[in-house]
Amino acid sequence: MTRKTRILPAADRDIDVHIAYISRENPDAAGRYVEAVSAILEHIVRMPGMGATREYRIPRLAGLRMIPVPGFDNFLVFHLVTPRTVGIVRVLHSARDIRKVFTKLT
Repeated sequence: MTRKTRILPAADRDIDVHIAYISRENPDAAGRYVEAVSAILEHIVRMPGMGATREYRIPRLAGLRMIPVPGFDNFLVFHLVTPRTVGIVRVLHSARDIRKVFTKLT
């Protein structure tokens, strides 16, 4: 069964912010980042159980998984899998206080 991919608005904004930031210093790297993010999202859809599970006390984040963007390992894709969808929740830089970001979702 192929699941539908849903890139949530916050994840979409995250990706746009990262592209803008990277492109200020290195436009070629920004292009590689876009390709790497696209590739990992496709991979997640094919193999939704990949990535390390993350535990948060927020019930709607039960089963949240995290996987780095290949070649940009400091950028982490957080996704939730349901029987019909793969939801891309956030794409965050590892230097962020990730627990705090997800705590704000309550």
